[in-house]
Amino acid sequence: MVNDEKIEIKSRLNNLRNLLEKKQLDAVVIIQNINLYYFSNTMQLGVLIVNSGGETFYFIKRDYDRAKQESPLKNIFKINSFREITDYLDLSSKKIGLELDILPYNQYIKFQELFKNASFFDISNDLRKLRMIKSDMEINKMIQAGILLEKTINELRKHIKEGITELDIAIEMEYLARKNGHMGPVRMRSFNQEMYFGHFLSGKNAFLLSYVDSPTSGKGQGNFFPQGASNKKVKYGDILSIDFVFVYEGYMVDQTRIFSLSKPNREIKHIMNVAMELKGMIEHDVKPGVTCDELVNKTNEIVKKNNLENIFMGLGDKKANYIGHGIGLELDELPVISKGIRDRIEVNVTFAFEPKFFLEPYGIVGFENTYVMKEYGPLLLTKFPEDIQIII
Repeated sequence: MVNDEKIEIKSRLNNLRNLLEKKQLDAVVIIQNINLYYFSNTMQLGVLIVNSGGETFYFIKRDYDRAKQESPLKNIFKINSFREITDYLDLSSKKIGLELDILPYNQYIKFQELFKNASFFDISNDLRKLRMIKSDMEINKMIQAGILLEKTINELRKHIKEGITELDIAIEMEYLARKNGHMGPVRMRSFNQEMYFGHFLSGKNAFLLSYVDSPTSGKGQGNFFPQGASNKKVKYGDILSIDFVFVYEGYMVDQTRIFSLSKPNREIKHIMNVAMELKGMIEHDVKPGVTCDELVNKTNEIVKKNNLENIFMGLGDKKANYIGHGIGLELDELPVISKGIRDRIEVNVTFAFEPKFFLEPYGIVGFENTYVMKEYGPLLLTKFPEDIQIII
């Protein structure tokens, strides 16, 4: 445990206590892995309880020794059952915040039985908003993730060629990413959502959708995991979209880049020029405090001006309902950059912006970048060139 991490955890817990005071809650009970890590610097099987005006308690079922080593918290206790929590702490008749977006109903019932006559309130969205604004330590990890992603895709470029499969390319990218420090898992908070590294989609496969809440899905390996790379061979004339999440020490950046297996025609070039106009808009015209709804409107103005709304973010009734999302320890953090969302993108909010056009029969044209909002505007974290990479 280094001193910077101790300071970081202290600051996060102070922010959490201020939130509890504002919400007039006595305590919050946390069980979700990412929140456990965020507020304690360790991710163990247990329950973290933060009192609004008092101490913090971490009750560990597994692994107590590692928690003691990794966390700066003083009150860490080994338990065999959640029932033992009441030996240390009485929350009966208290007002308690819970992560009701992810808390299983069975566990909710156990907390009702454990904390007699307590009142429970959903605090999940508030916790996500606390994590939305990143510290310098978090931003530095995301900057490093962007550097390593740029290195990885530069190394990948020489392996892309006609006749190999999407899966071949994905395997090579995953191998290079892991060698360069990729953590492995890509974490998502939303119920029933998951992703494995990203999507490698060529030609018409880019238009296949599935359960994953993403503008693209792809065919995948089968109906048992219907997203991502397939055994389809990349052929001359295809556009290959590589949407890849790099995770460094828990923190993510999300990037999409386009590769062409032939010289792009005039239509493809025009659409990519529109995408680059959108890049210019977000990097030069957007400032701290912009609402998600305002950013959507600015984007749609450019898309409509170029008569491309019919192919923007999907086709027909299968369009994605957002153009970007928050990102950090999870891929699907707040804010959601969608029509009608009034959340503001303030300084040190990190987010992905992904304007994509679905051009039949070629594939996806556009990009995705990760940014951190600074005092002067968005700072780009994913720096591999956005222009179409031509493979001949």
